[in-house]
Parts: sequence; structure tokens; C-alpha cells
Amino acid sequence: MPFDSLILRSVVSQLNDTVIGGKVLGVIQNSPYDFIIRIGTERKKYNLLFSIHPSYARTHLIKNYPDQDKRWHFADFLQTHLKNGTISSVDQKDFDRIIVIKILSQQDVMDSTTKILIGEFMGKHSNVILIDEGTNKILESMKHIDESKSSFRQVLPGETYYPPPITQTIDFFSINKDNISEILKSGEGQVWKKLVKNIQGMSPTLAKDVVARSDKNSSDSIFDSIMQIRNDIAISKYTPNVLILQNELIDVSAIELIQYDTAYKKTSFDNISEALETFFDHEIAKDSFIADKNSLIQSVKKRHYDLLKKHDILEDQLKIAENAEELKKKGDIIITNLNSLQRGQKEAILQDPYSPDGNEIRIELDEKLSPSNNAQKYYQEYKKAKKSKEIVEKLYEKNKKEIDQLLNISKIIEHAEDTSTLDDIRQELIKKGITKAKTSETRKIKQEVTLFKRFRSSDDFLIYVGRNSAENDLIVKQESSPNDMWLHAQQIEGSHVLILNPEKKPDIPRRTLIEAAILAANFSKAKHSSVVPIDYTWAKYVRKPKGAKPGFVIYTNEKTLFVSPSGKN
Repeated sequence: MPFDSLILRSVVSQLNDTVIGGKVLGVIQNSPYDFIIRIGTERKKYNLLFSIHPSYARTHLIKNYPDQDKRWHFADFLQTHLKNGTISSVDQKDFDRIIVIKILSQQDVMDSTTKILIGEFMGKHSNVILIDEGTNKILESMKHIDESKSSFRQVLPGETYYPPPITQTIDFFSINKDNISEILKSGEGQVWKKLVKNIQGMSPTLAKDVVARSDKNSSDSIFDSIMQIRNDIAISKYTPNVLILQNELIDVSAIELIQYDTAYKKTSFDNISEALETFFDHEIAKDSFIADKNSLIQSVKKRHYDLLKKHDILEDQLKIAENAEELKKKGDIIITNLNSLQRGQKEAILQDPYSPDGNEIRIELDEKLSPSNNAQKYYQEYKKAKKSKEIVEKLYEKNKKEIDQLLNISKIIEHAEDTSTLDDIRQELIKKGITKAKTSETRKIKQEVTLFKRFRSSDDFLIYVGRNSAENDLIVKQESSPNDMWLHAQQIEGSHVLILNPEKKPDIPRRTLIEAAILAANFSKAKHSSVVPIDYTWAKYVRKPKGAKPGFVIYTNEKTLFVSPSGKN
């Protein structure tokens, strides 16, 4: 239902109960889309949010407000014209997604004028406009709309304000049975879509619920459903709630929604603003998480593509460098045949002593050099090629390792389920130069990147715990050294745990082993069991079979500890 006319009607009802008579204390803006008006009444202070974000356009009270990190023109303008003003009325225009707030602004001791703040919440066309009540002229708006953007309606300072055009022809509060009958007869299509097309303020969610409340799709039944909702609105009978399915917030509503079956859980709220704040905080966080994940995936893909190109180039260079032995062989053959060669020859066809069939070989010669110097020239080229081969081989292996690391990081990104994991990955990619820091991050970059959950044992050993199958793979394939200790719940799905042993001590203290085993138990599917068997072995005895699924390993030489996840061993 977000953010439709019915929800706005509920917000207006709440604002009439809370902020009427309140003073405007200030205006805070921290993005091109959002600003907050701070309002003080005799009882308490309120924060009224306005957002014209194309996906989250809305207005409602919020508990907390963000700090303003820079000055914004619109906020400064509102601050100048509205601060210390008194909110005299809050209304909804007809049954549209338009809120109208009148504020008595005290310009000086002898002069007071009424300013009208209008919020239009219509997706990408949303806007907030301040007008003068006496002249109906626009003073300022968050978005300026000139003739190039709209030939029908310009929203610019100095222009007369006109509300957005209405596409539906029938008013929600004056509709009758005859109207419904005509709507149902109009063309083909689903009933709820016909209601949306013809009735002002009828959103898809509201229309579907009207249909769900009716026994059958008759005009009488549909009209009765609308009357139920109209009667509740008339007495401000709202039941704010959020619908949840499998831990995902699906919808927010000002009324009970009949259209959702029992699979959906409902969480009720004391007021519509709390419901909206909960729902939109979740939506914004979810969308931001998806956007961050996609951004990281694209950065990794770009670097992976570059590394693959570099891989091909190095592979070609390696093939050339591998010709080094051929150069040495030619030098050897020249030395063997010095007596049959003379200066001035451009080439020589000689017996190849390295050929099992006794074949001949054609060797190019520098006619300006003696046979001996030609041999030395081939030896010099051999040394150069051999040295080049060593360098290229190192570069080739380094490049190959980075490709493998990127593939593992890519898996971690795909399996990431929380922002902290993405933040950690982003920091690592920033350090590697694969992606750039966000604007807010450029001020302060984390000093330590944590790809895994990390713990410190009582004996001061660092312990890694994989958070997903991709991190488990990374622990086994790249992070472990032969002398590290690896732990895992016995025959139970869970995290790989690694005790780092950089000093290569022959034994890990038992206290550290038990602490790591408790971690392995807690990060397994047996975490609610009273006792969990935990296998442990040196990392050198753990290997991942080729082609095995993420997180799967084979290990030997293991021992077993029996621990309680609670730590009561």
C-alpha cells in the first residue's frame, strides 16, 4: 500500500492529533530528496519527514533525524520563512496523495502571513512546494519544473500554483452504486484494475482489498466494501500494521488487509508513522544492500576481466620465454661445428645431435660475426630469455592467484546476507584498488579488514570463523598454513574454524582448542544441542577435492572434542 491516499489520510489524522498549534523549530536536510521539519508543542517535540525519493516518496513522523552534513538551499529557504511559525492546519487535498500544511509565519511584530507547505507524493513526480496563501504564488520548491519538462504545469518561484491533474473521474467519498455499476460494465479486465482506473485515490492494494472484502463482484457487494472503508475513515478508525512473509516486510497498511492469507504475519503499531518508519527503513536498507552487492560484483567482474586479459598476455610471453632452451641448443651446435663454419654466413644447416632421428637443423647466423661470436650471441639470448622466463612465471603465478582470490571473493559477495560482510569486502577491495570508497567512507577508512568472524583466545591465538560456504573455502584454500589448527562440527553442517599458529608451535594449548571448539559448535546447526562433537586436525591434513561444492573438504589425522555450545564443558 505504500504510499497511497489512504495511508496519507491516516498520517494527516495523526498530525492533526499531534502537531496542530506546534511551533516550527527548524528544518534539516541531508539529501536531495529528504528533509525534516522539527516541531515543538507544549507536550513534546516531533520530527516530520518529507521525502520525494522516486521509490520512497512519503511523509510521516520519525523518532530520530540524521545530522545535516551540508547546507541545502531548500532547507535554508524553509528555515527562513517558516521558523517559529505556528502550524494552524493539516489537510489532505480531496483523496489524493497531496498534503496541505498551513503555517502562520510571524514576519515581524506587526506582520504575520500564512505560508502553505504542499507535499505531492507521486513517485518520480513527487515534489514539495511552499506557496504564499494570499497570492497563491510559488515561493520555492524542491524540484523546479519548467516548460521543457511539462507544458501543462510549471513549478517555479513566482508562478501561480496549480495542483497536479486528476486522471480518475469519480470521487472516493461521493461514489454511489450506480457509479460502481458503470465501472464494472466498462470494458474487459479485472475488477480491481477498473476501480483503480476510475476512482480517485484508489490504489492497487486498496482496490484489491475492496474486491477481497466483497462476497462477489457485484456492484452492491463492491459498494458495501467501499462503504466499510469509508465509514472507518470517517471516524479515523485506523489499524496500522506491517505484513511479513518469511522475515521479509511485504506491505504496510492503515487498515486490516483482507487480501493476504494466513501465511502472512501481521505486526500492529500504535500509529501509522511507526508502521511507515519500520517498513521504509527496511525497504531502504534492503535496496541499499542489493545496490551495494551489485556494485561490488561489477567491480570484481571488471577486475576479473582485466586479469584474464593479462593472463592471456603472460601466457604468450611464457611460451616465448620457454624458447630459451632452443637458443642454448643452437649455441651448443655452433660450438660443436666451429671448424665447418666461417664469418659471412647468414645461416647454416647442421646435424642436430639432440635429434633422436639425426635430423638436420637450420640455424640463422649474423654474417658480421665469427662463428664463435655467433655462439656467444645465442648464449646471451638464452640467458636473457631464461631470466625473462623466471620473471614471467612469477607474474603468471601472481596473476593466477589473484584470479582465484577474486573468484572466492565473488562467491562471498553472492552469499553475503548482511551489510557488515559487504563493508568488510569493500574495504579489502579498496585496499586492492578494485573499487573506490563511498563518499562517506573517504573520511575514515577501516584500518583492519575482517573477511571472517575473528576471535582472540585466552592464550592470545587468533581464531577465524567462516560465515558462509565461500568464506569456509577461503579459510581452507588461502588463509590456512600447514601448522594452523582446523576445527569443524563432526558430520554436522557448520562453519570452518581455524586457529592461526604463525609461530609454528608443535601444540595448541588445550584451553584454546576448547574455546575454538565451542565456537565451532555455536556456528553449526547443532548449536542448540547440549553436547556437540568437534573434530580437529592440523590444516595440512585438510583438503578440498577438485570440483567439490563450496565448503566441502576431506580431512584425516583428526581427534575429537565433545563440547557444549554454552561453554559448560
